Amino acid sequence: MLVISPKSNVFPNPSTSFEAEVIEFCQLWNAGNEWFNFHTSGSTGEPKAIRIHRDQMIHSAQLTGNWLGLEAGDRALLCLPVKFIGGVMVVVRALVWDLQLIIIEPSNQPEIPLDFPIQMTSMVPPQLQYILQHDSLLAPFKESKGVLVGGAAISVEIENLALKQAFPIFLTYGMTETVSHIAYRRISLIADEYLHPLPGVEINLNEEECICIRSQVTNNLWIETNDLAEINEVQGFRILGRKDFVINSGGMKIIPSQIEKYIQAFLLTSGISVHSFVAALPDEFYGQKAVLFIESSPPLDLGDPLKAYLLQHLPSKLIPKSIICLPKFIFNSNGKLDSLKTVALYLQSSSKESHAHD
Repeated sequence: MLVISPKSNVFPNPSTSFEAEVIEFCQLWNAGNEWFNFHTSGSTGEPKAIRIHRDQMIHSAQLTGNWLGLEAGDRALLCLPVKFIGGVMVVVRALVWDLQLIIIEPSNQPEIPLDFPIQMTSMVPPQLQYILQHDSLLAPFKESKGVLVGGAAISVEIENLALKQAFPIFLTYGMTETVSHIAYRRISLIADEYLHPLPGVEINLNEEECICIRSQVTNNLWIETNDLAEINEVQGFRILGRKDFVINSGGMKIIPSQIEKYIQAFLLTSGISVHSFVAALPDEFYGQKAVLFIESSPPLDLGDPLKAYLLQHLPSKLIPKSIICLPKFIFNSNGKLDSLKTVALYLQSSSKESHAHD
């Protein structure tokens, strides 16, 4: 762990490569560097290089600080890699608002320092889930102004655990192109159903019903996403799933996230804590079929009970055709589940096995 005041431009010697990365960014920022290069997380395809101007980052940090009520001297916890926008914007908020920055190594099981009250942090879902499952790690967040979770959908278990907390936890929505989050949904205290855009952020839907975003952080240009969404009459919105994850099974379009929430609810009520997702596999008859992937070793036998539960909530055509248990899913360096690579690795290993038996 390292504690620094980034705006002071006085830094101790780093003891890890991650600490060195953070300090290097702070030094570039304090020297007036105008452009910074990032990559998208790659959780939905190959990572893309993106160049962002410091003015966009300052505006994003100001939006977050005004929303949360950040003040000079508040403490921010950094537990995400700074090569991605979610992590680096924690550092920029510390620079813009003169916050004290507590740096710990990025991990899905972060070593939370218990001696420092933390007013703000950003996490990915596995990190938040780990913390919420361990009461001993919650004390530093009791005076928090905002624990932000983003980068991926959150599970039913996280939602239920968050509701029990007396400090503000927000699911956020954004991407590298929008310089981190541009909308939020409270999931603790009194949970909300819709994401709400930050002040000055405009949203609408394109012809494919994917969310589009414009604000000062996008240089007032419309950014089209691949996220299918619905917008209510007061500009609250819900993400339904990714356009490129939609499964076309015999002409029926299946959105995996609409099935996953019921699977997660079943696992939770059954006392089973595992990672899972629904994805497409090739099928000779349907073209594609929906398959449930579960991270478990040894394999779990959920077939009949799970099917019976899902049939209470979903049409039979939406029930996954099979369940595949894998000993380990693939997560990218930002801690996000990489379902595309996990499925690709499964198909590759299955192909090798079938050839071995020919």
